[in-house]
Amino acid sequence: MDAVAAEISSGNSVLLETPGLTQRIQVSLEAAEAAFLKSAARLRVSGQIERARRIERYAACARFDLDEPTLARQLYLTVARLRGVRRLEMLTDLALEVVMSLARADRGNLQLADPASGALRIIAHHGFDPEFLDYFAVVDDDMSACGRAAARNAQTVISDVITDRHFEPHRRIAKASGFRAVQSTPLVDRDGRLVGVVSTHYSHPHAPSARDLRIIRRYADLVGQLLSTRGGSQSPMSPAEAGLARALPA
Repeated sequence: MDAVAAEISSGNSVLLETPGLTQRIQVSLEAAEAAFLKSAARLRVSGQIERARRIERYAACARFDLDEPTLARQLYLTVARLRGVRRLEMLTDLALEVVMSLARADRGNLQLADPASGALRIIAHHGFDPEFLDYFAVVDDDMSACGRAAARNAQTVISDVITDRHFEPHRRIAKASGFRAVQSTPLVDRDGRLVGVVSTHYSHPHAPSARDLRIIRRYADLVGQLLSTRGGSQSPMSPAEAGLARALPA
């Protein structure tokens, strides 16, 4: 099961090799989802909550492939190409562009978590001036959307920063930067450990649809796993990913 979980959660799915959801793929994914949910239920009964949550994430990945096979394949192809990007700054810039497109936003940023302190530091951004970048250069509180997402390891949406009482300390910079709403999604490794946070911002009160948020979560999971493998060197591509990356236009 560990091998199956690794392939599904990392996006090294059978959907990469076979466009569409054939009956064989559907049966395999449904079986994997059922096995994950059964295992997670047993873990919860025995009090192993964190392990159960990790297995439930695998089940959610399988369900995403079942519900959104065409989109899932597109996301996996995108991540396959990102694996070939050597420079971390370029990789995070490209990853942020995709998230902004998925979130229908024209500004956003991607932060990496400091391994020692857990503080978030911006590594990629779009649409913000130096004042914003200086203000949020290091985030170690749980009042901002990104801080909450990191602290809770959960996607966070603030549909209006004016009415969200916890965001009050940051309202001045929000007004100066011209945003009223923000969503932040954790980037996590295969075991669910925080790698960073990606956020998108909106000039008016706004809450992305449930479907959009789900898609962002799935892509963020894939990016988080990719970033977690980067220690300054390029992560290896699977044979399937390598073939797909060569076949895609530059």
